[in-house]
Amino acid sequence: MGSKIYILIEKKKRILFQLTLSLILLFALMSPAIADKDPEETAGPQNPVQVVGPVSDYGLDLDGDGLYDYLVVKFNAQSDAPSTYFFTGDLSVDLGYHESKGSTVHEFRAINLAKNSTYLDGNTSKVLLNFEGGRIRENELNGPYQVEISLSNGSWGFGRGLKYTTEAYEFVKFEQPELLLSGPVRSKTQALELARQSAAEAGLNPGELKDIEISFKRNEDIWIFDFEQNGTHECFAIEGNTVGDVRHWTLNETATKKTSAIHFLPVSFTVTLLAVACLFSRRFSAKTTGQKASAPDKKLRSEK
Repeated sequence: MGSKIYILIEKKKRILFQLTLSLILLFALMSPAIADKDPEETAGPQNPVQVVGPVSDYGLDLDGDGLYDYLVVKFNAQSDAPSTYFFTGDLSVDLGYHESKGSTVHEFRAINLAKNSTYLDGNTSKVLLNFEGGRIRENELNGPYQVEISLSNGSWGFGRGLKYTTEAYEFVKFEQPELLLSGPVRSKTQALELARQSAAEAGLNPGELKDIEISFKRNEDIWIFDFEQNGTHECFAIEGNTVGDVRHWTLNETATKKTSAIHFLPVSFTVTLLAVACLFSRRFSAKTTGQKASAPDKKLRSEK
């Protein structure tokens, strides 16, 4: 009775193996067909947003100290498909052409991102992209700056629909703002106090404040503070107006430098590895089955 159950289990294993291998091979055969599919058949809908009138830019000084806290790019837009649209602006500097490895390369330096979400319909609405001044000053590159704006509606991405060149600016005319234009905690002083309170509650001595960044969450600005002590960085993202809303993580410089990149294998090579692994496990299973099956035979011969 026991041997029959064992044989039945082995049959089920073989069926499962054959089914798994068939699915892997089917996926491998389908991948080239998907890759070769006509792009026009898989393309999403056309960009439904129209820019109305000219695009402009200006420096915004929030505290009246004569330095720009933000570089603002402004334009008007409308859409025949009413929805909330998400705009992402890439700010860069054109570094011109230079020779590299025997060819001429046109180089750009990425500086900053800015995001905006605006509800658009048939009426004209104003869209603002606010590039914070701290990143511009850090990069020490004068304008004019290149702006490329990509667009989505939460379901579809419509690519880069707008390119624009700003007026000429000097990077020394910019500074990191003390007050954000949006976000859960706009004041840098208040956000820094929340970061220190979070460290104290965790029993941490974060060390010296090394860097302050302005990032995005849900299209709002948030503060990120980087403290450093003995090669260990304690980072705090201020995602709300209470200590419980502060996200904390630790980075170790030595561990970060030793971390290697993960290289992804081609699909065909991965399929081959899976098939070999399955065949190896099947052969090992068959060998084990043979050894187990021989034991009852020896027992029978000894009884005779």
